[in-house]
Amino acid sequence: MSNVIIGTAGHIDHGKTTLIKALSGIETDTMTEEKERGISINLGFAYFDLPSGKRCGVVDVPGHEKFIKNMLVGAVGINLVLLLVDAREGIMPQTKEHADILSLLGIENFIIVMTKIDLADADYITLVREDIEDFIKGTPLEGSPIVEVDSVSRKGIDELLHIIDKKTDDIAELKNSGNVRLNIDRAFQVKGFGTVITGTLTEGKISVGDELEVYPHDIKTKVRNIQVHKEDVKTAYAGQRTAINLTNIKVEDIGRGCSLATPGTLTKTYMLDTEVQMIKDSGINLELWDRVRVYTGTSEVMARFVPLGGDVLEAGDKGFAQLRLEEEISVKNYDKFIIRTYSPMITIGGGVILDCNPKKHNRFNEEILSKLKIQSKGSSKDLIANYILLNQQYTVTADKIAKSLEKSYEEVLKDLAELLDEKAVYVTKEGYIHSKKYEDISERISAVISDYHKKFKLKKGISKAELISKFKMNQKEFAAIIELLSANKILKVEGNFVSIFDFSVKYDDKQLQEKKRIEKTLLESEFTPPAIKELTKGNKISNEVLDSLLGDTVIRLNEDIVIHVRMFDEAKNKVLKHFEGNKKLLLSEFRDMTGSSRKYALPILEYMDKAGVTKRVEDYRVKGNEV
Repeated sequence: MSNVIIGTAGHIDHGKTTLIKALSGIETDTMTEEKERGISINLGFAYFDLPSGKRCGVVDVPGHEKFIKNMLVGAVGINLVLLLVDAREGIMPQTKEHADILSLLGIENFIIVMTKIDLADADYITLVREDIEDFIKGTPLEGSPIVEVDSVSRKGIDELLHIIDKKTDDIAELKNSGNVRLNIDRAFQVKGFGTVITGTLTEGKISVGDELEVYPHDIKTKVRNIQVHKEDVKTAYAGQRTAINLTNIKVEDIGRGCSLATPGTLTKTYMLDTEVQMIKDSGINLELWDRVRVYTGTSEVMARFVPLGGDVLEAGDKGFAQLRLEEEISVKNYDKFIIRTYSPMITIGGGVILDCNPKKHNRFNEEILSKLKIQSKGSSKDLIANYILLNQQYTVTADKIAKSLEKSYEEVLKDLAELLDEKAVYVTKEGYIHSKKYEDISERISAVISDYHKKFKLKKGISKAELISKFKMNQKEFAAIIELLSANKILKVEGNFVSIFDFSVKYDDKQLQEKKRIEKTLLESEFTPPAIKELTKGNKISNEVLDSLLGDTVIRLNEDIVIHVRMFDEAKNKVLKHFEGNKKLLLSEFRDMTGSSRKYALPILEYMDKAGVTKRVEDYRVKGNEV
């Protein structure tokens, strides 16, 4: 890969800073205290070029136990780790802790560097090598090359450079496309320039002029200048150590624990659902409400530990847990983290964030545990199905899925096609709906309509407006689901009415006679129908039958007047014929062409306005848009 970040790790005084100076010629101990005490307190940064021409950024990670927090910050964005072991001392406590932390953070590429070999005899070097091989057996470090060097005399340095060069060929390239993310490890003021932050760019690319956001403070900022390896550049790419000069931000408002990212891409949260792997050798278990230190990105925050599916997570075990944080942080799903005890500070585990915005839930909730198991497996298709199932809305677009899960749109469409074939999801005009949600909403809607049919046996169905009023849903989403249920022959949609698919109005003899009478009366009265009270004479059966005809053979013009649909269509045709030779239609003209009065002509025209047949302009009508 073209951009490589190498981290050095290991026990105090095992030669990390000296090795980096031998590789790069840069002294990473810069603080007076560091020089006086001979240890690294803060992160040191350097760079060097490999024989192939690749440039490597180097993070010198502190080794002293008191500075382990800085070590965790330095581990962010590292592609390859040089784990140093002094040839005179072998594996030490911080060697092991560093190796545990780096493994828990998901780093897979290691080179073991035996340092100070000029100060140890050959037999002892052999024993230390055996000690190292025994130490890494059965761990993610197993199989890592072991290189013997002496940084002062430069013995073995060329071999180490060659191995690093070869090793970095196998490291996957980080994403330069998509959203930006840089976890900030330092912030300082530069006179005449303002605030500068540093960190490893882990996702995307940043260019001068980009508008970004500082999390979790919601501060909008703009990139004024970028440096990579002390050189001004126009663009920084994923995998590079970067210094960025930002506008519109004070140095006191930003620092370690903050992130610079594309607006709207990180989640601010006080709670995390996670999968935790406990370190076996720590001998420490975690129980309900234990207070722990959580490290993720460059953040350190206190949290309460809530095991899920059990009461305790023992040393060496893996399990699900909710972390209830005492401060707000900004993260994404699948970010890695480390857990240390509150006091004394001992690294006891780490894991991955499975849900960065959960709710408090029962510790033994099977639905939650099932969800976390799916997310833990990380199967692309299962993740998509699970995302659709757990989304707050019933339907989700492919575009939203791709953005939320940070997958390519093409990959999402491919997985969705398979899920459709498996009937795990359905597709609507508004997006995809999970089969479980589909079955749930189908049952609920069908139950409402069935109850309506029982109460109003002569009505062809419930109106769409009344039906949607019984559900707290977006109207477009609801309409799309109704359309899907209709296509699947669960419901039947006729005009503005919705019914169960196999429902039909059944009249008894009296009702059938009344139906014929009402329709005959309305046809014979043409454009001057009797008032509803006169038409039904207040008879219960007549009212029920008239209601059943509305939207079918009868149109309600207002509270008092109905008209037969054939008469309305005839009036509509008269109006359209009028517009063939005229641009305007007066109320009086319509009254005359229908042989009615103002009492009837006006509500008929107003109904045509609503239907888009006509459009009122001042005191006349013009042809509507719906014709």
